[in-house]
Amino acid sequence: MSEALPRAASTVIVGGGIVGTACAFFLADRGEKDVVLLERDRLGSGTSKGGMGGIRHQFVDELDVRLSLLATAFWREFASFTGSAHDFEERGYLFVAQTREGLAELREPLPLYERLGVPVEMLDPSDIAEIVPGIRTDDVLGGRICRRDGYGDPPVALAGFAASAVLEGVRVLEGTPVEALVRQGDRVTGVRTADGEISAERVLLATGCWTAPLAATAGVEVPIWPYPRRVMESGPVPALTTAPMVIEWESGFHFRPKGPRQRFAMPNLTPDGGVEKGPERRPDRLAFPPLDVPAPLEPWVLARAAWRHPALGHIEIVDSWACYYEMTPDDHPIVGAVPGVAGLYLAAGFSGHGFMHAPVTAQLVVEEMLDGRASTLDIGDLSLERFRSGSRPFRATVL
Repeated sequence: MSEALPRAASTVIVGGGIVGTACAFFLADRGEKDVVLLERDRLGSGTSKGGMGGIRHQFVDELDVRLSLLATAFWREFASFTGSAHDFEERGYLFVAQTREGLAELREPLPLYERLGVPVEMLDPSDIAEIVPGIRTDDVLGGRICRRDGYGDPPVALAGFAASAVLEGVRVLEGTPVEALVRQGDRVTGVRTADGEISAERVLLATGCWTAPLAATAGVEVPIWPYPRRVMESGPVPALTTAPMVIEWESGFHFRPKGPRQRFAMPNLTPDGGVEKGPERRPDRLAFPPLDVPAPLEPWVLARAAWRHPALGHIEIVDSWACYYEMTPDDHPIVGAVPGVAGLYLAAGFSGHGFMHAPVTAQLVVEEMLDGRASTLDIGDLSLERFRSGSRPFRATVL
């Protein structure tokens, strides 16, 4: 027998992925009562279950780097904050460049990293070979690494956030899709489900690539759309169990250990056999492409992996899956209050960076909800308003 739907709440969070559960945790941590989290399926059943789990500082925009500095501080102390275990494996992010243009792009943000105190090193091919013994470097001109980067486990972290939030009184209802927002005049006053309405002082949409159609029920246009990404996992590769995340800058192909196995993420392949690191533009209409793994991808991954490291020359792909990136026109999330619609907040559109920034994003949006503004860091540039005004505070980049 399912739990009865409450009729009122202080805050309704829609979306039970890593961002939604982190927001529930921070609301509970602030002592907020009567918080309800609604998930249409099971917690973590959307994008959160399928990603690579990367956590890095190496961005080109200052706000991204500052978000990462705050987020990694939380990830290092996750257990002390939540009471649950989660390993942030600080083994580094190693970018390798095969062209002069790529190497110049890796070098460009070095002054930003130095100013913000992020320990980033440029590498020559011999340095790369020392960090990952056996890696092929005869086609590489150089690289860049931050040894304080690494990776975690999104489903494990999500479970920790959710468990802590529930212990503090947050009600989590799975299998409860929200059909529409309830709007009265210039205010959102709740949500509508198949089982009835919940009135609320505030509603937070942490609904990833499903945000646009739900926001539209309150007359709010949100430029977020789905973009399919595929991930594969091989059997054990003992030689690489402590390797960093390795990313080919030009192709977007990357791999990292997942226990004894190796996990691979790859670009999408175009009809002519080329690689597509990210969407070229916003689609003309919202559509959800099939979450399949096209047949040509596995041989492409096997060939690419074998070329990059001999230990990957005889692997077997034992699992593969697809998930959606939640894209925006500038590859940055939309976070904070919706201008002109009181009571409605967004935390979505992370364009592949939702897991790594989930703790700090949640902290900041909760500050805005409860205090009227985010005080830990200015997130004004992440507002939905930037797309309405034509402001361009960020450089669009997926990697």
